[in-house]
Amino acid sequence: MVKCKARLSVESCDAKFIARAISVDNLPYVKTHFEGGYVITEVEVETIGSMLVTLDDILVNIKVANDVLCGRNADEDIRD
Repeated sequence: MVKCKARLSVESCDAKFIARAISVDNLPYVKTHFEGGYVITEVEVETIGSMLVTLDDILVNIKVANDVLCGRNADEDIRD
């Protein structure tokens, strides 16, 4: 059986707390931690559809946590 794997790395002003906040919702096939200023999430699923849905959920959760901890639209400041 084919496995789909992804590693998502998102820079944040408070990666440690965001990783902790979103990891409580992780399913067994999702691992989240922090490395330096990055939230790192690794996903391993069996279908592309599951991968897309999972990554979408994770990105929304990171966005919300980042807005709360770092200020609304803080991700725009990172790109500057």
